[in-house]
Amino acid sequence: MKQIILTGFLVSSMLFISCHNQYKNKSKQYLINMLEKAENLKNTEQIKSIYLDSAVLYTKELMPVKGIKPIISIYKFMFSKQNIENVKYITDSISEFKNKHFEFGINIMKRAGQPADTNKFKAVFVQKENKYKISEIYFGEEELIKRKLPVLPKPTGKYKVGQTSYFYDRTLSGNNRLLSFQVWYPAIPELKTKAVYQSEEMVEASSDFLGFPLFMVSYFSLIKSNSFLNATVFPDKKFPVLLYNHGYGGFTSVYQTVFEELASHGYIVVSIGHENESALLLANQGKVIANNPENEFYKSRSNELNGIEISELQRVILNSDDVKENRKAYQKLIELSPLHNESTRLWQSDTKAVYAKLIELNKKDNHLKGAFDFNLVGAFGHSVGGATAGQLAFSCNATKAAINLDGFQFGDLVNNNLQVPFMFVSSSQQEGRYLRASTFIDNSETDCYQVVVKGFTHSSFTDLEYFLRGNPKIIELQRALILSFFDKYLKGKDVKLSALEKEFPEIRILINS
Repeated sequence: MKQIILTGFLVSSMLFISCHNQYKNKSKQYLINMLEKAENLKNTEQIKSIYLDSAVLYTKELMPVKGIKPIISIYKFMFSKQNIENVKYITDSISEFKNKHFEFGINIMKRAGQPADTNKFKAVFVQKENKYKISEIYFGEEELIKRKLPVLPKPTGKYKVGQTSYFYDRTLSGNNRLLSFQVWYPAIPELKTKAVYQSEEMVEASSDFLGFPLFMVSYFSLIKSNSFLNATVFPDKKFPVLLYNHGYGGFTSVYQTVFEELASHGYIVVSIGHENESALLLANQGKVIANNPENEFYKSRSNELNGIEISELQRVILNSDDVKENRKAYQKLIELSPLHNESTRLWQSDTKAVYAKLIELNKKDNHLKGAFDFNLVGAFGHSVGGATAGQLAFSCNATKAAINLDGFQFGDLVNNNLQVPFMFVSSSQQEGRYLRASTFIDNSETDCYQVVVKGFTHSSFTDLEYFLRGNPKIIELQRALILSFFDKYLKGKDVKLSALEKEFPEIRILINS
């Protein structure tokens, strides 16, 4: 009898537990309905409360959308542009694993005047503060839409790559401006954290500044770089230093596919940000100082190059092979662009201030002490950053070689002679149209190159073009060109730049020596 009573008790207990679990699952089965209701109300605040801050949304059309702000931005885009009339989620099955709750089913979206769009969905909920929130959601076949994220091209040199950053406020910068720079360098192969390509804060700040929809680029924060954060510099060796300035409105990490390659071949690359004119500055502990493109300093410069006369001068520089005509057009362009000349000089000042900080870091920094070879310093940059490289090539005695990547040569070089090896690199979308540097090549007192890259646009000299086109050859070409030039003129290697024309048919190289 006792055994019968005990068995009955166990059966009753198991039935109670089973019913309780069924009740729990039944209550959870409709978690997706919270999202359905909020989407039909087009209530983005309510939608925001249903997702984790770190949630990821997957669709057939886009790269993963990472983070609550990008996810809300895609909802706002859909609600404003796509005439959504009704959304329905039909749950087919649920399951649970550890603290996660999964729902599977069909999502039906009806847009005005269009057939209903039907997709499978999978929603993953986790419990946080006694509430279930979405950590991942898929619209479509999971295996098809969970695309492989883009991978940064691997560096080809023998060194591992370290990355770190530095920030000085106006009281410590040495030139009364905010001073921010990132450094890529040869590192010892110890286990350290790989840096993400860009932090979520950087992605948000840059997309706001440049006007990109946040949901289009949020996946940058999911991509791992090839650089180890705050790694120890390769010991007992000094490395040449390369000072980089980005294009107008860019920021310090826009070209890190090239930085990593240079560092892996034994260079320390220092990428410099600029107050008011960079999309963002990196401050201490990874904090981001976002810039507003509507600030008067930036806006006035953006507007300066508008107008018929400026356009005609640029047309001459881009099309005329007459050296005298080129020089006359450049001198007039400089005359009519005082703000761009001022920015070139300010960036020159920032770069010299950074150089002074590098001397200090070489004496006592935890990461980079003793690593800099200040007898071998190069400069390069894109657009206005390229003009800054030209400015440094005659005004900074430390600079031994320099490259201007697709930049009109603003500043004071037009009235001075190049005395260090220099390379002007120009994009060329149309046959015969490229940024002619004959004014500066004609006045050069040493090796000076004009390089034309067929099919490149102005933005090809950033990582963005690689992500948009997905063509690693774009980066491979630039890595080879820049590395070959600095290997020849800083490391004294027997490099024939003309050989690159065979390897990359897009390149045409002219030299005045």
